[in-house]
Amino acid sequence: MALADPKKVLIVDDSKMMRVLLARVVKSDASFEVAGEAENGQAALDCLAETAIDLVLLDIEMPVMDGVEALRQIRLKHNVKVIIVSSLAQVASVQAAEVKQIGVDGIVDKPGGAIDPSLADKKGQQLITLMHEVTARQ
Repeated sequence: MALADPKKVLIVDDSKMMRVLLARVVKSDASFEVAGEAENGQAALDCLAETAIDLVLLDIEMPVMDGVEALRQIRLKHNVKVIIVSSLAQVASVQAAEVKQIGVDGIVDKPGGAIDPSLADKKGQQLITLMHEVTARQ
């Protein structure tokens, strides 16, 4: 049986270091591939207009266009799964409630790692698990 093509992932975060870390997490699972990176919501929308993407990993706090507004625009224009990856989106936060209302597919805390690499690995595994759950939904 042939393996399915990997799901194409767009990483959206204003921090280059976080984009590198998230790309490493995505690349750790052969079911996914990094198809693009963007440093803000507007750049993400530009990328979505040009590239077929299956899943967006979206930060909330970014310049130019934040993740909440980007999610609104994505929901209006694109049929793509979106996971918020943000330290602001804890389960009971205002931001989490807002993105849930807009229709986010999942929310996960950012993987850290500068202080504790094992924590980054654990959070990375949580993200991969959520990516599989979200992309499996119709």
